[in-house]
Amino acid sequence: MSGRKIPLIEKIAFALVVAARRLQQYFQSHPVVVLTNHPLKWVLVEPNISGRMVKWAVELSEYGIEYHPRPAIKAQALVDFVVEMTAEEGEHKQ
Repeated sequence: MSGRKIPLIEKIAFALVVAARRLQQYFQSHPVVVLTNHPLKWVLVEPNISGRMVKWAVELSEYGIEYHPRPAIKAQALVDFVVEMTAEEGEHKQ
């Protein structure tokens, strides 16, 4: 391990790639819509992304995935806040 911190957007992209690989038949047979509050679609088409992100973008482009903003749900907002604050606190401690 190099100790390099991986940005959250790369972690999300990697999770989507893993899901697409494991559910390849489903992704090929059905329209897939990803609800996210992160700019995943724009990050994957940005020309100045890292090598692995380029590979993931090419792989995911085969499926015609649609990216939509995740609608806010009051109960979910608190959970999102706690998760984000926990992640930030964990990063500061290291």
